[in-house]
Amino acid sequence: MTANKEELTFNEVVLKYPDFPKLIILKLDLYYRGVVYSDTLVEKFDGKNPGPMILRDGTSVLTIPGTYQTEPYTIDLIDGKAGIFFEDAFIDEVDFTPHPAYYGKTTSSGTPMQSVATARPQRLDLWVHRLCDFWKGGNQCKFCTVNLIFKDRIKSKKDASLDTGDIYETVREALKEPGRFSQITVTGGADQGEDGTFDTETQRYIEVLQAIGENFSGRRFPSQLLSCGLSKKQLKKLHNETGLLSYCPDIEVWDNNLFSLICPGKEKFIGWKGYVKSMLDAVEIFGEGNVYTNIVAGCEMADPHGFKTVEDALKSNFEGCEYLAKHGVSMMSIVWKPVKGALLYGKKQPPLEYYVRLAQGLHDIRAAYGLEVHSDDFKHCGNHADSDLCRID
Repeated sequence: MTANKEELTFNEVVLKYPDFPKLIILKLDLYYRGVVYSDTLVEKFDGKNPGPMILRDGTSVLTIPGTYQTEPYTIDLIDGKAGIFFEDAFIDEVDFTPHPAYYGKTTSSGTPMQSVATARPQRLDLWVHRLCDFWKGGNQCKFCTVNLIFKDRIKSKKDASLDTGDIYETVREALKEPGRFSQITVTGGADQGEDGTFDTETQRYIEVLQAIGENFSGRRFPSQLLSCGLSKKQLKKLHNETGLLSYCPDIEVWDNNLFSLICPGKEKFIGWKGYVKSMLDAVEIFGEGNVYTNIVAGCEMADPHGFKTVEDALKSNFEGCEYLAKHGVSMMSIVWKPVKGALLYGKKQPPLEYYVRLAQGLHDIRAAYGLEVHSDDFKHCGNHADSDLCRID
């Protein structure tokens, strides 16, 4: 597979890191390059998204077709079976997660359940507020396209939020499929409210989690909230009034100075210190190992302000991971893709080898501090190559 002259190719990376699973390197490269679906594959699925990909060792890949800067992989059919191709060469076989039984059904209000909750291999995802207020004034994270994704479906701010009745019914229906789901993840765009306190966002999550919790008999249920960095008071309210099990405020960029440049809205309304404080406060409330954060790995190397070398970027991220691990917080990574519509579109990604080294390093640091990423492991998320490595511990 081709790469920039100074970068190792996929096969060269595989040879250089023989102890790193080849199919997890392939997963990283699928995220790194992106994928396109052939017309034949699209026809097989009646023009619909076939769902998360599953590699032959069970590794899940959640990338979807888009507009990418690099030459993407193609997912095509050969002899009726799906395969991964690059520059017309067959790379490996692939399958897709079967659609859950609730797809195609509607709630009592007539809302398609698939529009309420989407499915990963073993996880339900609910994006409960489909606007990010950080986009006002151009303060969105520079790698983000979320408001563009949902813009055609939202006519007013009221349309941006899911109905709790629809949420309750969709979760109830999804849980009727035995053994299919083992976690529910709730997230949404930033909503600081008119007073700038994020109390509006907090209360929305409380109401959503309470609606979900009506489907469970126990006090707590397997769940994770991905949100802005909330205050200790707000976190206690979430913990006390819902069955939430784990909390994940995504810091996106560990380096303080680059955080302010790449995530101006997060810096303006919460700040890097606010995100770190939220994580540490959350450990007191939810317990060690139940608090997470993610970095969008690679955007910290984007020109003109990013790190100039892979070594500097790795050093920063490993320092952040270790600092948080000492305090019971798990830092994880996803692959930055400079997709069309994001402010960082057109910027160069770091090489594939960077992501392999980062994944191994983050995994090793967490393991050294005894952190097990139950809520974000290969079963419950699938976005993180570093948590995929837990399978071979």
